[in-house]
Amino acid sequence: MKRLIVMGIMAGIGTLASAAQLSRVDSGAIALRGPIAGGDVDTLRQLATPGTTLLRVNSDAGEPQAAMQLGRLVRQLRLDIAIDTVCAGSCALYVFPAARHKSIPGGAVLALQESAFLRAQASPAQMRRILAEAGVAAEDLERDTAALAAQLTETAAQEASFAAELGIASAFYRAFPQVAAQAESVRQRFPDQEAVVYWWPAATRLAHCYGIAGVEEGPRASRLAPDGYLYVPALSALVMGDQALRACP
Repeated sequence: MKRLIVMGIMAGIGTLASAAQLSRVDSGAIALRGPIAGGDVDTLRQLATPGTTLLRVNSDAGEPQAAMQLGRLVRQLRLDIAIDTVCAGSCALYVFPAARHKSIPGGAVLALQESAFLRAQASPAQMRRILAEAGVAAEDLERDTAALAAQLTETAAQEASFAAELGIASAFYRAFPQVAAQAESVRQRFPDQEAVVYWWPAATRLAHCYGIAGVEEGPRASRLAPDGYLYVPALSALVMGDQALRACP
């Protein structure tokens, strides 16, 4: 099981869990709760009616391929999205940008991590080391490393196609390393915490740099001020702003 978990994390899944919970809130809205997984797109399609206009989300992980499928359906149905608490990982990378209008009210967080493109940049040596530390037997390392590399490459290609379909600039999926690098100095302020680093891009940057328009956000600037980050103890998460990034590439 540990081996499967590490393979999932390397592939960007973040957790090996059952499908998210999707339910109708009212005649115009559907709620999505939990990690995104295969089958969620079919459930959303079944729940959606001509009067459905809004998807409310609270999701901190999920399978990239499943999230891309969900994002395509969100775009097809011309749904708006509203974050109740958090939209992180695959939710932030693939579902959030696919929506027509996007709302991040006060108290909610948009949190990006490494994309499929960035995960695919890991060297075979890095993959072997991580798999070995996870307990994969020495005789299985070469096979599992090759399988993981192929999986990451395939997912990265799917991500590139997804971005092209939605008109998202490729830089959106490539900027995280600069954010993570700056986060290292901030992490020193929490020596006793295993904080996971996330990136919360501003609405203006999403629109002007990456072609992701229609974002309405609450008091993001004040929540990240004065140091440009937000620490969320409940999630052990260090959410960084845009201060490490230059002007639009």
